[in-house]
Amino acid sequence: MKKELAKYSIQCSGVWVAPKVVQSRRRKTVSLEVKHGELTIRTPVGTPEEWVQQFIEQRRSWIEEHMAAQLTRQQNYQINPYETRTVLLKGRDIPLNIRHSAERSAVVLCHESIEMNLSRRISRPPERVADSLLQSWLAEQAKAYLIPRTLELSNTVGLEPNRVDIGNYKSMWGRCSAKGDIGLNWRLMMAAPEAIDYVIIHELCHLQEFNHSAAFWQKVALFCTDTPTWRHYFKERGVWLQWR
Repeated sequence: MKKELAKYSIQCSGVWVAPKVVQSRRRKTVSLEVKHGELTIRTPVGTPEEWVQQFIEQRRSWIEEHMAAQLTRQQNYQINPYETRTVLLKGRDIPLNIRHSAERSAVVLCHESIEMNLSRRISRPPERVADSLLQSWLAEQAKAYLIPRTLELSNTVGLEPNRVDIGNYKSMWGRCSAKGDIGLNWRLMMAAPEAIDYVIIHELCHLQEFNHSAAFWQKVALFCTDTPTWRHYFKERGVWLQWR
């Protein structure tokens, strides 16, 4: 059960944020979460709104600090190719040239630019069509690059996945199943090549250590000495996961 407490809105970096309250019969405690520029408060069913208001006030400094940090990340890394006329590909800003054509919509990589034709017959807003085309195109680029790269790095790490798939995940960059299958988010194609390698190595190491224990991180560090750098890199760019 969710509801917004608009009257308890908090101003962070000039933006008003209305907390979302999620009530659960199973929950015994209250928790705060700041994610993707949203504030969520989880409470047991029946928690009085007055108590929630007091809880927010007591933690206002923490909330404002974390909200401001996330809003800054969103402003810095928000994906809007139609407006910026650029596409991130392997960490580089590639110029995006958009033309309205009578032919069908398509995306093509030409030397140092990406050429997009938008059909004049489209009924949706052009920015939405551009997003859909680029997302599909990046997913194809991911199949062509991420799968072979994973197989290359598997030789380096000495661990071979059962299979490698490209996924459209909402909250993770990669995954490793208990069956030995590795899935990689197509949005990784926007990241720098070294950052991509980190995620692939991370998932490959899960084939041996299916956890995040000290042994797991030691294994990752053997093949990626800049692990803290890339963990921070993806934390800063979490807004990319919202591009859909």
